Amino acid sequence: MGHLRIVRGMSISPHRKPAITLSRAILTAVAIACAGNAAASPTEIIIEGPDTFPENITSTQDGTLITGSVGSGGIFRASPGAAIATQWIAPGDNGLLDTFGVLADDTSNTLWVCSSRMDPPAAGAPPSVPALYQYNLDTGAFRSKHPLPGDKGLCNDIAIGPDKAAYVADTTGGRILRLPNGGETLAEWSRSAELDGADGLDFQERQLFVNSFTTGKLFRIELKEDGSAGAPVTLTTSRPLMQPDGLRRLNDTQFVMAEGGGTIDLLTVKGDTVEVETLRSGLIGPAGVTIVGGTIWALESKLSMRGQSKLDPAPFKAYAVPVAGD
Repeated sequence: MGHLRIVRGMSISPHRKPAITLSRAILTAVAIACAGNAAASPTEIIIEGPDTFPENITSTQDGTLITGSVGSGGIFRASPGAAIATQWIAPGDNGLLDTFGVLADDTSNTLWVCSSRMDPPAAGAPPSVPALYQYNLDTGAFRSKHPLPGDKGLCNDIAIGPDKAAYVADTTGGRILRLPNGGETLAEWSRSAELDGADGLDFQERQLFVNSFTTGKLFRIELKEDGSAGAPVTLTTSRPLMQPDGLRRLNDTQFVMAEGGGTIDLLTVKGDTVEVETLRSGLIGPAGVTIVGGTIWALESKLSMRGQSKLDPAPFKAYAVPVAGD
């Protein structure tokens, strides 16, 4: 909301009581509106359901928040100002498996979704093929499905490159996959031992930044002019990273990141070194972050509590974390 400017130096006749009354009415209306705006801006959002285990979060330009689920499945959505994210796209839609990475691309009106199986299929069950899905960002209508090369791997997170292609982290395959803009087939773009455990990723111009959930390392990969990938460059962080996960660019030199060890971080890149600043700690398995204006929404996934019958992990929440950046 804009600033309320008070103009001083005006003389008001004691006989102009109606004007004074009107001013009070206006001020009262402004106060009510301000209170309404405050109430419409929650600092935490509950992701509905007892076994949701949301693994990633994204946002649209208007502040709508969208999460996946590796527990109950499907996609959840919270409209701007809502305090609860409710089921939007049903579990199993068009063969949808557990939903990991989600990415809202307003430019193409596309919701990208990583579909993979968290646990091995039961004996005798048909094989589960991990895939990248496209949905209509406005309506949630299914558009297309793109299996991972070899019909195996773990589609974990997505970033859109400057070439408008979709780049996907295959965590168990140790590779980055690429779907050309308007293309149908995912293909290997970068594969190396350094990319084992590849998880969070995002671009800064023609540099793709990728972290590894298993090794705790952070890399930079150049997108060359011919579309090929440069060799991964290992970056030096100011402190060790513990299970780095969701990664999103904040500005030209900074990223925000969730660490499964319990923190939300601000990363400041200076060449091949990265300063790590903790913005919030004490969360249980945070796995995803998204940025709405000057606020980070941090997703607490609680995956370490999955399968522990004596513990009730609900409610699952996303928390607002203010950030200024440089």
